Amino acid sequence: MPPTLPEFLRKQAERSLAYLQREAAAVSVEDAFRGRRNNWPDQKWGIGQDGSIAGIVYHVAAWKQLTLPVFAPDGTPLSRADFDPSTAPDQNDWPALLAWLSQIGADWNSALAAVPDAELDAIRGWEGASLPLARIVTEMVQHDIQHAAQIEYLRQLYASML
Repeated sequence: MPPTLPEFLRKQAERSLAYLQREAAAVSVEDAFRGRRNNWPDQKWGIGQDGSIAGIVYHVAAWKQLTLPVFAPDGTPLSRADFDPSTAPDQNDWPALLAWLSQIGADWNSALAAVPDAELDAIRGWEGASLPLARIVTEMVQHDIQHAAQIEYLRQLYASML
């Protein structure tokens, strides 16, 4: 029997996080900070991005932290303006960034697992839009995959430059 949508979303969230963690864990400290630029162009959802793999990991973990409140009853994600950098590790500490990603990813997936199936149809507000919780979960799963693929590409690029 095929999985239900809630089962599918939970499994995809686990898989996408595992892919992201696997790719990030394979990065050396040197490569984690390669390509970092102080003048990286900012964009609305670009928190933490600076051209480096470390910036990608910071970015993904920050958005997991900001979206975690969506799993509370009638919860809404926080906005970028609500992000408190003091709740994140030092952007120059690669092992701490990996640990943060693992912890917030586990917290996020645990919160998703605890949501009753019917609640995934509930509408949540985010950035002026009204979206079903399942859509927000789907977007975050795709976010993990997108950034894991970027890390995988950069790792291969850096390896080819040796």
